[in-house]
Amino acid sequence: MSLSLRVQNLEVVKGGRSVLALKELEVKEGEVLALIGPNGAGKSTLLMVLSLLEKPGKGEVFFAGQRVFYRRDELLRWRRRLAVVFQEPLLLNTSVFANVAAGLRFRGLPRREIKERVEKWLHLLGIAHLAGRRPHELSGGEAQRVSLARALALEPEALFLDEPFASLDAPTRLNLLYELKEILRQTGITAVFVTHDFTELPFLAHRVAALISGRLVQVGSPEEILNHPSSLELARLVGVSNIFPGVAHLDGSGPVRVELASGQRFLSCCRASGPVNVCLRPEEIVLWSPGAATLPKKANILPGRVVRILPQSGLQRVELDCGGLTLLALVSTPALKQAQIQVGAQVMASFSPHAVHLIPGSAHHKML
Repeated sequence: MSLSLRVQNLEVVKGGRSVLALKELEVKEGEVLALIGPNGAGKSTLLMVLSLLEKPGKGEVFFAGQRVFYRRDELLRWRRRLAVVFQEPLLLNTSVFANVAAGLRFRGLPRREIKERVEKWLHLLGIAHLAGRRPHELSGGEAQRVSLARALALEPEALFLDEPFASLDAPTRLNLLYELKEILRQTGITAVFVTHDFTELPFLAHRVAALISGRLVQVGSPEEILNHPSSLELARLVGVSNIFPGVAHLDGSGPVRVELASGQRFLSCCRASGPVNVCLRPEEIVLWSPGAATLPKKANILPGRVVRILPQSGLQRVELDCGGLTLLALVSTPALKQAQIQVGAQVMASFSPHAVHLIPGSAHHKML
C-alpha cells in the first residue's frame, strides 16, 4: 500500500522569517518525488512537515485525501504509516537486530512477526551477517543500510529520506541507490527524498520539485528540470555551466536563430523571441579534431582552442576559447584521447539545437 500526499497554502516561519511558502504540492500514490535546491531553500523543512515531524505555521497537509489535524492521537495514527531516514543513521547503542526491531517493538507487534520482518529486511539489504554487531563496529554504508532496514521493516506507506547517502563514498552510494530503486519499485511505497546529488534524479525520481528561498520554482520530470530549468538560478544549480545572453529570432516553424553578445550564432529548438539567456549543458557538447571527416549535420558547430583540461566526476572538463566566448564541455577520457585533444589544440565543438535551452532575458540584451 502507498499514500498520496498534498500540502496547500503552506507556510513555515522561523526567527521571524518565512523559510517555506508553498501554494500547493502533491505526491501521488507510489510516486518518488525528489526535493532539490540550494542550502537554506527549505527542502528539509518541507520533508519534516510532510513526515509530520514539524507543524507548519499555516496551511494544510493531506494524506490519502484526508486533512491531517495536529492532535496527538491523530498524529500517532498517521505516523504509524510513515517512516523517515536521515543523513545520519542515529542508531541505538545495541545490536543491529535490535535496532531494526526497535520500531516494531514500540508498536507492540508479536515477537514472531518482529523476528520475521527483521530477518527479511536484513537479508534484502545484505546485512544479515551483521545482526549481532553494534553501531561502532559498522562502516558508514553498513550503518545506513541498518537505518533503511529499520524504516522499511515498519512497512510504511510513505518513506521520507533526507540526503541518506550524502556522507557515503561513491561506490557505496551507488550500490545503495540500486537497491533502494529496486525496493521502491517492488513495494510501490510513496517516497520523498532530499538530495544535492543531481545524478540521483533520473535514477530514482519520477518527478522533481525545485525550491529556492522557500518557494517552489519548478516541478517536472528529471529531464525537464535538468535540461529545461525555468530560471537562471535553477540552471546554475543543476549544473548548466554555459549561460550566455543573446537575442532569439523566430523564423516560421523552423529552429530559432540566436545571436550572442559575443557574435556567435546558435540554432535552438526552444521557441522564444527577443532577449534570452542561452543555456547549454557541458555534457551535450561533442569535441572533434579539425580534420574530422564527418561533423554532424544540422548541429551547431563552433571552432575553438583548448585552454584548460581538468578531471571532474570521472569525466574531463574542457575549457574552450571560441573567439570571445568561453565554452565548457564534459567529455570522457577515451573520447578526449581518440580526438587527440590537449591544451592548446584547435578543436570543433558540436551540439544539437535540441540541447540549446532558452530562458527569457532582460531588456538590456536588446543592445545586440
